[in-house]
Amino acid sequence: MSTDTFQLVCTNCGSKLLAKASMFGQTKKCPQCKFPLLIHREDDTIYPVGDEVPKHQHSELEPPPKPQLGDGIRRNKHVENLPNYLQRNNRYVILNADRIVAVWENGKGWQINNVGSGFASAKKNFSAIPDQGIYILTEIVTATADGELSAAGAPTELHVFRITQRGALTSLCRDESEILEKVESAAELANKQKTALATYLRQNFTFEILAHSTELLESLSVL
Repeated sequence: MSTDTFQLVCTNCGSKLLAKASMFGQTKKCPQCKFPLLIHREDDTIYPVGDEVPKHQHSELEPPPKPQLGDGIRRNKHVENLPNYLQRNNRYVILNADRIVAVWENGKGWQINNVGSGFASAKKNFSAIPDQGIYILTEIVTATADGELSAAGAPTELHVFRITQRGALTSLCRDESEILEKVESAAELANKQKTALATYLRQNFTFEILAHSTELLESLSVL
């Protein structure tokens, strides 16, 4: 992430957003819920716009739950970067040892990779969901190239998690965020997984957008 931009979280809907440093102290509307936000850094004390700021009070920002995407109460709260629920402005990819098994994008829900038939709704293709194996859940964090508040944009970083529980992927047919409860630990991508993910990014983001994701793509390069 550029040094002249920083990430913040909407205090109303919990969406992760990117803002320019020059916007610090301004009020902008969240692109998801239109709630007015005071632009701040995550380590600052934040209060809703219009509220009186109490003196000598400090608290960390914790985004509220999103009922429409499920409670997403995770079991392994010690896992670094594991979200409480699927973030609307990010994408999620599940891989096995060498290929993409399922993807999630806001508005589409979980799509299962039915080999030979392409991606289709997981809820409508239960039989295509694998029952066992070791899987990697990757959160693709996105932001806009110009740093303005937005719910979509260029991939900026990856959060990678490991899932081994038998039948874990059947949760894709239920609540969209339930898969987060199956995460066991943080993980790293193997070379074949890096290749599959890099291919996914190039197929699903334009060249202009990926021009702002050079570091991320380099991290997925296999020598």
